[in-house]
This record gives sequence, structure tokens and C-alpha cells, in this order.
Amino acid sequence: MKTLKELREALEKLTARAAELQKTDGMDADAIRAAETEHEDVLRQITEAKAEIAKREAEEADAERSRSAKDKKKDDDRTRSQPDDGRTETRSEVDHTAVVRDAIRAERQRTAEIRSICQRHGLPDSFADKHINEESDLATVRTAALDELAKRSATEPSFPHVETGMGRQDETETRRRGMADAIAARMARAAGDRNAQIPEHARQWGERSLAEIAAECVGHRGALITPRQVHDIFQRAMGHHTTSDFAGIFTDAMHVRLMARYQAAMPTYRRFFGRYSAADFRPTNVIRAGDFPALRPVGESGEIKGGTFSESKEMFRVHPYGVQFRISRQMMVNDQLGAIDQVLGSTGDRVADWENGVAFALVAAGAGNGPTLLTDNTVMFHSDHGNKGSAGAINVTNIGLGRAAMMKQTTLDGIKANFQPVLLLTGPDKITEAEQLVTTITPAQQSNAIPESIRRLQPVGDANISGNAWYLFADPQVAPNFVYGYLEGFEGPRLTTDSDFDVQGMKVKLEHDFGVAGVDYRGGYLVPHS
Repeated sequence: MKTLKELREALEKLTARAAELQKTDGMDADAIRAAETEHEDVLRQITEAKAEIAKREAEEADAERSRSAKDKKKDDDRTRSQPDDGRTETRSEVDHTAVVRDAIRAERQRTAEIRSICQRHGLPDSFADKHINEESDLATVRTAALDELAKRSATEPSFPHVETGMGRQDETETRRRGMADAIAARMARAAGDRNAQIPEHARQWGERSLAEIAAECVGHRGALITPRQVHDIFQRAMGHHTTSDFAGIFTDAMHVRLMARYQAAMPTYRRFFGRYSAADFRPTNVIRAGDFPALRPVGESGEIKGGTFSESKEMFRVHPYGVQFRISRQMMVNDQLGAIDQVLGSTGDRVADWENGVAFALVAAGAGNGPTLLTDNTVMFHSDHGNKGSAGAINVTNIGLGRAAMMKQTTLDGIKANFQPVLLLTGPDKITEAEQLVTTITPAQQSNAIPESIRRLQPVGDANISGNAWYLFADPQVAPNFVYGYLEGFEGPRLTTDSDFDVQGMKVKLEHDFGVAGVDYRGGYLVPHS
């Protein structure tokens, strides 16, 4: 038979497992249903474990009372056997003192047991105070605690309802999403976004503080008056063994704000990098511009001849990255959503800047000539590829040379690609020169006129390009020289929170699956640094 300590340890493990089974993000319908089935079994085991613990606690309390009664009898016997040594204290007074002492000891024990029961089951101090003041016995407290936990489980189902059709969204998921969207909207407002509106489904939580939402998630009733109460609420809502949804709700809200800032950022590399997705972290072959087989005449009998893709060895691969940071305890206790949003905003911007640095490190590889392509073991920008000019100014003549070189590029089947540059990329030292070239000015002489094709170029500058080098690039959706991408289903950074809330606050983990690669040479042209 397990000891009471072993039963409590087993209950903690079951509670932790139940919390793990609640995390169904990214699962398909079958996996969710399997998790639901296991979760129901775990809940049954939790109920049985709690009942057994309550039974054992009652037995221990009865045993303690029996021991106290025996101790009292021994004291009485000892008092009766003591000789009269002249003291004026009567037997009645001795008996009264013993009764008072025993009553105080019993009350202290009852109070300690009630608080212990409430602490083990995550019930608020107000619940313990109520039963202490009402002089409830331990059996009554245990029954009330189990009833309270049952109510909480009924109001906080663990899983979204999986439906194959256009069924009504599960009530618990609606509540969770409403809370998360309310917090996200309040963050945006606190950060100065005057257009941020609290959605209709989130209105009832729109004016509540973080602590009030956390309190609702753990089933707390009553006002939060002192900072200690607020801290205790956060600790309960984000503890290891809590069944509260608050940690997930707050993480969802932070993720919404992080992605809003991340998606609003427009790092330079995305202007000329094509986008790919990877199914996993293994290297993936890339189909280049012009690799599709050329059309061939249909034979007289209607036979359509087969074609083959050109051989490409270029690979794209996504790598996992991550970092940890903290949302401070002061920010959460003081409900400083604007400060939290600033942390998330700077994080979103920082991730975009980091991506830009990774991308331009690839562009600058090979002593500024780009990465070495696996297909021919030659750097991307090379005279053999016909896409590298001589150092020179940004003018009509030199852009004309680059434009002609790009148009002359051919596929492996010998078809003229006719790629057209759409972007003129420079560093800080040449961006003004590039902007001046494409500015529409009526020339004094017709010979100085700038062709419309050059005026349509988009000049873009980036500090990751040094000196006087400049590039022409085609539309990356047509002929990308470079590609970037994410792991499928994770198109941007994502947040998870540690389940511990301590004196330093809440630990947040940011993960990001990202990759870049050089895949072709035909869609670009380089004029190197002089």
C-alpha cells in the first residue's frame, strides 16, 4: 500500500500529465481525439487519487485526535497522582488549564490542516479563512474542496471540440481566444495604437487587468487588494501543476503582438529573396528558373514526348534558432501592458533585423561575389555566369549593360530567359546616386533622357552593403538568386512561457525556424566595389 506521501507525489505527476495533454496546438483531429481519451483516463485517476488522499488524511486526523485524547488522559492521571505540596492551585483549576491547552492545540492543528488542504488543491486563502471562521471540521473542508475542484473542472474543459463540419466553436476555446484578444488589444492601445479595437467576442474582458483575468482562470472570487494577493494569483495561474489556461492565454496575446510587429517590419532582403517553405529540417532541392523542360512538337500520332527537369544541386535548409528573455514581475503586477508591448515590439524588430543580417552575410560571401553554387562550383556573381560587370558609377550606360546581360541569360535548354531588373540595390554610399538616376526630370537635351525602363527601377539601400558595390535583381517570384523560408506551419517567431512565475517575473522562450540559400545566378547582376 502506498504511503500518503507517495499518493501525493503520484497526484502531482497525474496533474502534470493532464496539463501536457491539454497542449493540442498543431495536432490533427485524430491526435486530438487520442489525447482527449487519455486525458479522460488521467482525470479519472486524479479523482480516485484525491479521494484516496482525502480518506488517508481523515484517518491520520482521527489517529491524531486519538493520540491527543490519550495524552490528555495521561496528563490527568499524572495530576491526580501528584502530592499536595502546599500550592493553592485546586484540582478544578488544573483541569481547566489542561482543557484550555488542549483546545488551543486542537484549534491550531485544525487551522494548519485546513490551510494544508487548500494549498495542496490550489484553493485561495479566502476559501480556507471561510472554513476556519465557520469552525468546519476537516471532513467538511475536504468535501467542500473536492466540490470546488469539480466546479472548476466543469467550467474549464481541457480540450477544444473537434468537428468535421462547420460546427459551433467550443465554448472554452471561445473564452480563451476572447481573453487573449482582449489582452492583445489592450497592449496595442497602451503602446499608442489609437486604431486598436477590442473585438466583440472579447468585450467582457476588455477592461480587466492581467491579474483579474488570471484570477478568473484559477477560479478566484473577490477583489484583489494587496500586491501580495496579485503576486499569489500569478503564481497559482502559472504554476507547474495548475489546470489554469492563463499561461496559454497570455502567451497567445503576446504572440499576436509579436507577429504584428514582425510582419510590419520589412527587412531589405525580402525585396529580392524568393520565399520557400521546408517540410522539415533536412536539405531540400530547389527548382531554379528555367529548369522546367522545354515544350516539344507533338508527333503525327498524337504522341507527346517526355521531358526532364534540368539537374540542380542547389539546396535550401531551415535551421532552428532560439533565445530566452523575461517579462518582469513588476510589469505584470503593475499591469504595464505598454511596457510589455515595447518588449515584444523590439523583439519582433530585432528578429527581422537578425534575419536581414543573416541574408546579407550570404550575399557578401565569396569576397562579395556571393556564395559558391553547388551546380558548377562557382561563385554566384562571376564572369563565367555573365552577371558581373566592371566597377563603375550608377548611370544609364552601366545599368544598360547589366540589363542586357540579364536579358541574355539562357536556361539549360538554351531558351533566352529575357529577365528584366526591377530592383537597384546599393549601400549607404550610393543610394542617393541611385535615387537621383530614377527621379523623373525633363532633360535639357534628348540625349540625356533616362529610359522609362530605368525610371521604373526601385532603388533600395541597405547598410549591410559596404562601399560602392551595387546590384540589379529581377522579380524574386520570377528568377530568384537567393531564397529564404521557414518550417511549414511556423512562418515567423513563436513564443512559449515557462510555467514558473517567481520574483524575477516570467521566463519567455522565443523560437524561430529560418533559413537562407543561394540557388541561381541568372536573376541578378553585380557591379563590384571599385
